[in-house]
Amino acid sequence: PYLFWLSVGAPTMTKAISVNIIAPLAFICSFYTLLVGSKILLAILVGKSKSFLCGNVYIYTMRFLGLALVVLAFSLFYDGLKLLEIIEN
Repeated sequence: PYLFWLSVGAPTMTKAISVNIIAPLAFICSFYTLLVGSKILLAILVGKSKSFLCGNVYIYTMRFLGLALVVLAFSLFYDGLKLLEIIEN
């Protein structure tokens, strides 16, 4: 939270004060409403999908996504070695 408020939140609120005195309050209210609301929505969706999270489809989906992450990791590692000129094109 500190990184957000130092890099984005505070400058946005500083600019908003020059536009209207209510703008920073509207920014904070909408920001936290959307932040908390999205977490509540995610909790509701996870709560309703308990049967899906225990099935074979979920297990195979996680295995596929894990494999995709491994492939991406090797690809990024290879690109890094090329950028460092440890290996040639």
